[in-house]
Amino acid sequence: MTLILTAVLIICFGIICFVDFRWLVIPNSVNVALLLAGLTFRLQQGWVETMTACAFAPLVALLMWTIRHVHFRLTGRVGLGLGDVKLAGGAAVWFSPWMFPIFLFLASSLALIFLLVTILARKGLSTGKVPFGPFLAGSLIITWNLEPLLGSFIGQVS
Repeated sequence: MTLILTAVLIICFGIICFVDFRWLVIPNSVNVALLLAGLTFRLQQGWVETMTACAFAPLVALLMWTIRHVHFRLTGRVGLGLGDVKLAGGAAVWFSPWMFPIFLFLASSLALIFLLVTILARKGLSTGKVPFGPFLAGSLIITWNLEPLLGSFIGQVS
């Protein structure tokens, strides 16, 4: 089952990269597929982990929406799309709450590296908009694979 879930994760990552870089949107169907695949993974872990994931995912989505809202109120610009908010919430079911800071750090770092390389290669950006979805999705893949390795360091007993 892990192989199938990994394939779903990689396919969703590819779709997110293609669509978000091209049209700056993340299809709801891809977010739903990620959420359902993540819940399938969590069900294999047990009911406690599944219920924890079901409680944590909306909290992550709410946090991301709050960041979006505050940024909009301060700047008058939308800095984080609703697709990104939903993607972060759906991604949160794939890993334990303790891994969320790593997930967010990796996504932000990947986006900053991309931005730096883009600016250096092109001597500037053609648009002020950078899709965040591909970096969230890439961070999800990395975080999901790191969790078994870091579990003992963050207090999980596997």
